[in-house]
Amino acid sequence: MRSKATNILQFGVLLTGIIYVTIGLLYGFSPILFANIFGIEVNPDWYNLIKYDTFTSPLYHFSRVFALLMAVAGLSMILPLFDPLKYRGMIYYNGILFPVVAAPVLLVNGLTYDHLILTICGVLLLVLFFFVGFGLMITRRQAKMGQE
Repeated sequence: MRSKATNILQFGVLLTGIIYVTIGLLYGFSPILFANIFGIEVNPDWYNLIKYDTFTSPLYHFSRVFALLMAVAGLSMILPLFDPLKYRGMIYYNGILFPVVAAPVLLVNGLTYDHLILTICGVLLLVLFFFVGFGLMITRRQAKMGQE
């Protein structure tokens, strides 16, 4: 039987996975739909620019691939739900390291250039960082004893 502390950690892991999969798939499959959800109007000629511009085209396609990578990382967060002790390292990488690196970049650029979408994603990652960090902190003693 799992403890309440482990359940809190698992909820944070599940939330992280759901957010990563949602953002990753939504942007990876349709950046235009992703922009429309946040009320950003996309110029119809923008897609033609992507096809022929030597800088914009790789940037567009790499950003979509990295979004899909984020979705795969979110799907991998299923593993710690079954065995949080064995996959604790994955929780640290996907729930602590990535958000602590990405959130400041998104927040600084979102607030500096007044981009709502960057600010929202930065805040989401910061909330995930604190929630997963709290879950890891309260289960530290159990993890050392191998009882998670």
